[in-house]
Amino acid sequence: MADMCRRQALIEAPIEDVWAIVSDPHTHPDWWPELRGVDAPEDLAGGGEYTRKTRRMGFLDAVDTVWVMEPMEHLKEVNFRCTVTGTYTRFALTPAQDKTFVECEAGVEPIGFKGRVARAAGPLFFSRWIRDLLDALPKAVAGTKQPT
Repeated sequence: MADMCRRQALIEAPIEDVWAIVSDPHTHPDWWPELRGVDAPEDLAGGGEYTRKTRRMGFLDAVDTVWVMEPMEHLKEVNFRCTVTGTYTRFALTPAQDKTFVECEAGVEPIGFKGRVARAAGPLFFSRWIRDLLDALPKAVAGTKQPT
């Protein structure tokens, strides 16, 4: 069973604007905590593997990990999972008039030793991390809107 944390937020933007940010790993370094870079094919909309460069806990060296993106465009849901540790982040978006309700779940289904280390970080880590992620998301969405 996975150790996980779930949190919701209401973003003051249409669902398509939020989906464009959430489902594109190229935008993630701008708003995902600890993420420093992404090496991904330009067209990853249908899903697939990509590499993330992450700095854990600020003082450790940056590490490259392979993640898999699993989008469900018609449901506005996307799952990102690490093939090294088993950590994952899932987003589910729901329209709320001219706003977007976002449910985010982050956790770990441990793979090997590194997964057990990630699991040891426990709910406190995931709770803080997911809070920071959802605090940064509205700013990332607002930064991509075209002036009218």
